[in-house]
Amino acid sequence: MSAADADAGSIRVLPPEVVNQIAAGEVVERPFSVVKELVENSLDAGATRIVVELVDGGRACIRVIDDGAGFAPRDLELAFVSHATSKLAVLADLDHIGSLGFRGEALASIGSVSRALIRSRRRGASGGHEIAVEGGAIGEPRPCASPLGSTIEVRDLFYNTPARRRFLRSTDAERARIEELLARLSVPRLDVDFTLIADGKERLRLPAGESLLERVARAFGARIAEHCTPVDLRWDEYHVHGLIGSPDLSRRDAALSLLWINGRLTRDRGAVHAIREAYRAFSMHGAQPTYFLLLAMPPSELDVNVHPSKAEVRFLEARRACGILNEAAKLGLRSHGQVAAGAGAVGVAEDKPRAVTGFPELPRDLFARTPLPSPPPPPSRASVVVTGASERVAPDAVSAAPLGTAAARENPFATLGERPRFLQVHELYLVLEGEDGLVVVDQHALHERVLYERLLRRHDARASAPVQRLLVPEPLELSPSDKDWLLEHRDALASEGLLLDDFGGRSIAVHGIPAVLRGASPQRLIESLLRGGGDSAARPRLREAVVERFHSMACRAAVMSGDRLSEAEIAALLVEASGLEHPHNCPHGRPTVLRFSTTELERFFKRRGGAC
Repeated sequence: MSAADADAGSIRVLPPEVVNQIAAGEVVERPFSVVKELVENSLDAGATRIVVELVDGGRACIRVIDDGAGFAPRDLELAFVSHATSKLAVLADLDHIGSLGFRGEALASIGSVSRALIRSRRRGASGGHEIAVEGGAIGEPRPCASPLGSTIEVRDLFYNTPARRRFLRSTDAERARIEELLARLSVPRLDVDFTLIADGKERLRLPAGESLLERVARAFGARIAEHCTPVDLRWDEYHVHGLIGSPDLSRRDAALSLLWINGRLTRDRGAVHAIREAYRAFSMHGAQPTYFLLLAMPPSELDVNVHPSKAEVRFLEARRACGILNEAAKLGLRSHGQVAAGAGAVGVAEDKPRAVTGFPELPRDLFARTPLPSPPPPPSRASVVVTGASERVAPDAVSAAPLGTAAARENPFATLGERPRFLQVHELYLVLEGEDGLVVVDQHALHERVLYERLLRRHDARASAPVQRLLVPEPLELSPSDKDWLLEHRDALASEGLLLDDFGGRSIAVHGIPAVLRGASPQRLIESLLRGGGDSAARPRLREAVVERFHSMACRAAVMSGDRLSEAEIAALLVEASGLEHPHNCPHGRPTVLRFSTTELERFFKRRGGAC
């Protein structure tokens, strides 16, 4: 090595095109990222009408048209330059950011991985101007015909980064993701008219001037809006308003747990925790509430310069911000008629019988003995009896073969003896006499476990699932990504016993459900199948998704609190429970059975020692 080489350094300043490519990796993830940045720019420009046009899910072309302030010819020269922005001037501006965008990276990043064009005309100008960029190479502004406002076209996204292009999903999946994004961006801006057109067809229209409830109904579905209640709460300079969903809308994903802070959709751990705490007494552990809340607060008390995607914030007064969100959620839940009774509390009306025996034909012998049928060999499928929307175990239901190796703990239902005595309490619990002591069973949790293992056993057998066809197909309205996922896996779902088809718009039609769940609500089954997926791009493989959602399907179809079981139904439930692989817990993790030995009972009642 020469002296000149030794003196030469290895650190160099990256060329602008390389810098923009690196920034694009953070800002431009896929077509919906481009739409997000462009629509936010339109909103910052004061647009009252925004039209998003897509070709091939955004791969071939994304066009955003607005009636905002537009670009001056001199501004166009800097539009695709990195860190050039009209929203910040001095360092102090970072302390009170009121716009959605401010970094000056979006257009430069988009221009570096596409062929983009801006065509714009400011109010009062006699004509418009345009400027083009291709792979980061910026052209010169030139006059053109243009309506008031701006039109930004982004063509051939990732044409110069084929590795990124290969990771894009199907046309319908990318379009559905953009549709959901536009729905979310529209919630805090009821004064703006939003339209989405994909491949020449209008997919979403959200007119200006409607109420928040109407906007949510259009954007997320009428059923969601029907179970939401408005809230409005002020605390000094903090103002929260929006919609609180009923606990019945709780999901296993946070796709509808939406919080906007100063018009920006964001997620703050403290804020999310504060809202969930209000729901804690009404939802099972892990369930995610549905809410659409908008928090307005002084910009000087909020730091939005935390992450390149601007999806995270920091509060200066975190306790105050989280406190008002918690109070708003509680206010909404009170409007729903919820009364905090403690987690897991069960209310029993005064007119309900406090206990019922399984033997109405023997009123004088409350604890009469009855033989428990011995488990016959496992059949190909167990029979069921349908009462209303809940599936019950039929009197002739039989024991299921174990799914694998024996559980570490013994099956408590296999040791009840041939003639157990039992009592149904509050139409929710079963109290039985075991071989040694007392056994208390949660009938819903146990039936849920029975149905779950039945579904899983059939699925693992890889047999074609029997189908219960509906007399009249049931239409269901879904989010775009949920509909796309279901239709994409329609054939595989059919092999699981779920028959569905496209019903136009944002709806599908359910033609049949698994026979093992006949009588259950198709809407609830579809909802339970979709829960937990969140972004459609992050959904697991079909088999994993179906198995994961079996416990929700079983929960929906199991007997509920208040369902009176007959003697034969109780006997059949216990017989099938004696063959479960994991009989101690329901699929959600709640216990199915509690056992109290004779020794424990004697110790509790101080009978040890033969006192009496």
